Amino acid sequence: MNMIEMKRERQEALNKAESVLAAAEQRGTAFTQAESANYQEAMSKFEALSQTIAAREKTSTIRALFSNGTPLITESVSAPAIEAHAGFTQPVTSPVSLTETRRPEYAKALHSFLRTGGKAHTEELTVGADGQGGYHIPGSEAYTQQRLANGSFPKMRAATYEGTPEGGSNGAGGYTITVPTVQQVVPLALPDLGIFDASFVIPTNSALKIPQQASFGTSAIKAESTGTIATFGGTDPTLGQIELDAYMVGALRLASWELLQDVQMFQQFLVDDLLKGQRILEDQLLATGTGVNQPLGVFGHTGTGTGAPYQLTGAATDGALLLGALYDVTATLKGAYQPNAVWIMSRATGLAIRRAQMQSNLFVPVATVDADGTERILGKPVFYDVNAPALPTATSAGLVPILYGSFKDGYIVGVRGGAGINVKILDQPWAAQGQLGILAYRRLDAKVRLAEAIQAITISHS
Repeated sequence: MNMIEMKRERQEALNKAESVLAAAEQRGTAFTQAESANYQEAMSKFEALSQTIAAREKTSTIRALFSNGTPLITESVSAPAIEAHAGFTQPVTSPVSLTETRRPEYAKALHSFLRTGGKAHTEELTVGADGQGGYHIPGSEAYTQQRLANGSFPKMRAATYEGTPEGGSNGAGGYTITVPTVQQVVPLALPDLGIFDASFVIPTNSALKIPQQASFGTSAIKAESTGTIATFGGTDPTLGQIELDAYMVGALRLASWELLQDVQMFQQFLVDDLLKGQRILEDQLLATGTGVNQPLGVFGHTGTGTGAPYQLTGAATDGALLLGALYDVTATLKGAYQPNAVWIMSRATGLAIRRAQMQSNLFVPVATVDADGTERILGKPVFYDVNAPALPTATSAGLVPILYGSFKDGYIVGVRGGAGINVKILDQPWAAQGQLGILAYRRLDAKVRLAEAIQAITISHS
């Protein structure tokens, strides 16, 4: 059981005990025998889990890097993101207890820490930890404000009008006016990344070879054996093979200790940005990767579908031509793949299809939307992807803006070690510069394993 599950069960146990107690208080009577048993059971579970959690947190490797033991960020994210960095915690800074740092035990522990070059580290030091591996020096708070001649600290004057950040009239308190900042970076949304979601994704532990059939074996009519001996004919099937490897994809973000200490939520923003950047680059490779020291992209490596390009001219007939291409490509996909078939295209292409449908005033709509928001074309789900080529609007030839087929059968993505994105804290390499590194990475590969399972629509523009 991981930490998140244990903490959830501990809270459930506490809630159960409180509900039993509340029921007895509402009646104004003592516990019944059953209530007493339920209460004791819930509290015993709560206490046992609390001890386990405390012991686990005390031995946490990441917490050991940041000796104040302060809980790191806990994100409320979707299931894939939780899988990506469950248990990953970020160091935050809690206010140093000045009273505790004045105790003789703390001063002695700090002296031992300095005298041994950081080798002697005891629990007494944790009350003065700054979250970056440093410790508060007792009495040093006296240097955080400039004293007046009489030994007292200056008093801040209240502003009598709104000044600028650079200050207004110092007599009216203008120099003390600050502009507050919301402690949350408004994040950019992920672009449409539909290829990964539509494909067949598996975990790998090593390079994986996947046999595939390249062609059917053939049969032949056998002549009747009379005066001569006639043998059976035919040819053997042709086999091929693809190999799923693993190519490292990742990124590193550096942040100063000052920034991480002053803006506590910035660590969460960095991790979120790393995860998004990882998905964006991976999807580019899944769409158009060359297959040489990187995944093989699906575009350009599927069945030919409708074959010759549909020619757009910019006339009103382009809408009907586009809708006709959708019907045509469905006929090129074998029936075995039709149940799991989906569409891959850019959102702009999907909008062009809906517009063409509106202009054509079709009795039976081509593009529909389910009650839950799922978009469909000819009854099959649509996966939008920002890396799908757009419909041509100028002279171009041979673009493939739309794919149709069973990506579960035709395109396989192998993720080394599972589907999670790994995150590491690198505090030592840049410690002398006062910086912390946060690294996100994972290894994956992708291959088209059945080209006939995915068919393409090719479009040109005159």
